[in-house]
Amino acid sequence: MPVVYDPAHRRHSPRVEILYGRPLAHPEQPERVEAVRQALVGTRWEGAVVSPRAYPLELAETVHDAAYVVHLGERGVEAESEGLDGEWFPYVFARDRSLDTGTPIQRGTMEVAWASACVALTATDLVREGSHAAYGLCRPPGHHASRGASGGYCYFNNAALAAARLMARGVEQVAILDLDIHHGNGTQDIFWRDERVLYCSIHGEPEWAYPPHTGFAGETGAGAGAGTTFNQPLPQGTTWGGYRPALQRALERIVSRSSSYLVLSQGFDTHEGDRWGGFLLHAEDYAEIGRLVRSACLPVVALLEGGYEPANLAAGSLALLGGLS
Repeated sequence: MPVVYDPAHRRHSPRVEILYGRPLAHPEQPERVEAVRQALVGTRWEGAVVSPRAYPLELAETVHDAAYVVHLGERGVEAESEGLDGEWFPYVFARDRSLDTGTPIQRGTMEVAWASACVALTATDLVREGSHAAYGLCRPPGHHASRGASGGYCYFNNAALAAARLMARGVEQVAILDLDIHHGNGTQDIFWRDERVLYCSIHGEPEWAYPPHTGFAGETGAGAGAGTTFNQPLPQGTTWGGYRPALQRALERIVSRSSSYLVLSQGFDTHEGDRWGGFLLHAEDYAEIGRLVRSACLPVVALLEGGYEPANLAAGSLALLGGLS
């Protein structure tokens, strides 16, 4: 089972996010992925690490508006001369194409975000070419990026790009299982009207977990995509005992729909003690997640999303790899 890793992510180190008008040290740092990479050393996964392939930026437009891609590049240039210490922050949502002030743009943000997307696309192609599963160490993450906006530390939607890649190669039905504690509003937005993609998410209730405007159980898709979105918001303090039944329900829906591939948006901010978390999962629970996902008997493209405590990311990733294998 290959693990796709690109050291280019280290070039992305946002300085601050602005929360309720207060600048805070930004938690989405290189240590997140470097902790996972270091944890692989000396394990059976060390020899499975591969570098990503190169893909043209034009592929971003399979899930994002062309104007949004231009926006990312232009704001990166603007950040150097007019940003706050080299970082550009949005002012008004509709014009500035970001959900929040926690997702700044630096000079090289678009390039590094696309490198993360290439990790996801490489994992996708490795699975399509015969690997039963692959794990993409994507950073920055992606599931909050919608067709035309960034947000939640995300710029390009890695899971959506993976699904679009599969469908472009003739796959008729793809399932996306989002197990980050925060609802993947961007992924839901992109496939809201698409009958080919089943989007299942297990996340914290919008009343307390980001983002506050989406992820409710009543959101089920529209048009041709009606019924293809399945949200399961859970309360703070959810343990494995409450999480496992929700995961089983999601997997039952995925299997019943006869999906051909499963894209797993895996966050580790569900681990107890995560600074942006609220659930109480532990490393052994991610091993069980891997086993349950494997029991669906589908090829799996697993992609890293959130999780902001490096030690938990490392332990959780090793456990997930063991379960998936």
